[in-house]
Amino acid sequence: MTGLHEGRGASLAVLLHGWGGDETSMAVFETAFGPGWRTVRLRAPYPLPGGGYAWWIPQADGRPDPRIVQESWRALRGRMEELLHREARGAPHRVVVGFSQGGAMAALLALQAPDLVTGLAVFSGFLPDVPEAGAAPSLVGKAVFIAHGQADPLVPIAQGRALCARFQALGARTTCVEYPGGHKAGAEAWRAFREWIRGLG
Repeated sequence: MTGLHEGRGASLAVLLHGWGGDETSMAVFETAFGPGWRTVRLRAPYPLPGGGYAWWIPQADGRPDPRIVQESWRALRGRMEELLHREARGAPHRVVVGFSQGGAMAALLALQAPDLVTGLAVFSGFLPDVPEAGAAPSLVGKAVFIAHGQADPLVPIAQGRALCARFQALGARTTCVEYPGGHKAGAEAWRAFREWIRGLG
């Protein structure tokens, strides 16, 4: 797992791209963070034949291979631990932002290693059908932002709503935004995301 383009700042935002992208795909998300933030864009570990990278490769039935997802999740957790130990110790805010498949990985990280993050933002994301998406501790005190297009043809809005309900049930301070768009962040989502970041304090 490669971390490229690392800006300096007191708080930490780790950005995870979606299927077929790479770390440059998340550059636009950096614009939402002010000068007090350090951003780290990570590249997923599995190269795709047509270009880009993935956090996991689906099986023949389209479902994720739990073993591969677990390997990616462990690598992501290790990278987060390394960042917090070596370069971002004492960061007041530690936020993971993910788009689509990267959003699924961000959600898994928050569910299974909540001590590593203070906040989570997921765009067009979902929870993969893997054991890591199961039981999770209380997330009281965590700030969660979820944005999803109502006309998303790749990840149906129902999955975004289920993700929102899951984090609400775990006690997180959850902001859920739906917008009339597809598999990308709409203008309404961007405005709400910037407000959410400012509200972190």
